[in-house]
Amino acid sequence: MRRILLSILILMAMIPVSNARTLRILSFNIREWTRDLDAKGEYYWRDRMEAMTRMLEDMDPDVICLQEVLPPAGRYVPEGYRRVGIGVSHPIYVRKSLKAGKHSFAIFYEACTVEGVRIVNVHSRWEQWIVERTVRQVNKQLTGCDVACGDWNTGLNAIVNAGLQMQSARTMLSVPEDDTFANLTKMESHGAIDHFFVNGVTPVAYRMVTEGYGVSRISDHWPIVLDLEII
Repeated sequence: MRRILLSILILMAMIPVSNARTLRILSFNIREWTRDLDAKGEYYWRDRMEAMTRMLEDMDPDVICLQEVLPPAGRYVPEGYRRVGIGVSHPIYVRKSLKAGKHSFAIFYEACTVEGVRIVNVHSRWEQWIVERTVRQVNKQLTGCDVACGDWNTGLNAIVNAGLQMQSARTMLSVPEDDTFANLTKMESHGAIDHFFVNGVTPVAYRMVTEGYGVSRISDHWPIVLDLEII
């Protein structure tokens, strides 16, 4: 019996212990609040921001990458997060318990490092020369352990063709492409223009959040969420 127990203990000791854990990142273009000032309107900005608070509390991300943020919209980020970096329109918020630093900022992105992962929050445009400029900026930020997310305002092929040195997380996870944008007034489709790209990290889950959390739509973009494995 002792020999059997000893053999079991030896086998257990030989099993590698993984130090991997999950980091959840949420990307969301909240739509500038100055567009929706009618307090009786369907998309009144305060109602949408209160819904965003409920959504963030429900999704419980470790990192929040927002786009189209103007004060005072940032006040609706729940307690427990701190803002990093110096950007205004596309800030990054990080759970207070996590290590974050080494940030940089340019017109089309905000970047910081969270728990050893470089996070690049993008808010670009659809013109090809701007897509190419954004891709060059993002490529310069890469450290070998990276995530780039945000409102790219263009489809996957345009970004790939511009030479981004990263992989689409959605493609890696075999998740079908869904529209991430629909104009609040005309509701026409623009396809998937919000994306997650990764480099040197392992994506484990991706989802698009389509719940309204008390309003018909939180924004003219759907939030997207990526879980990735880090060591």
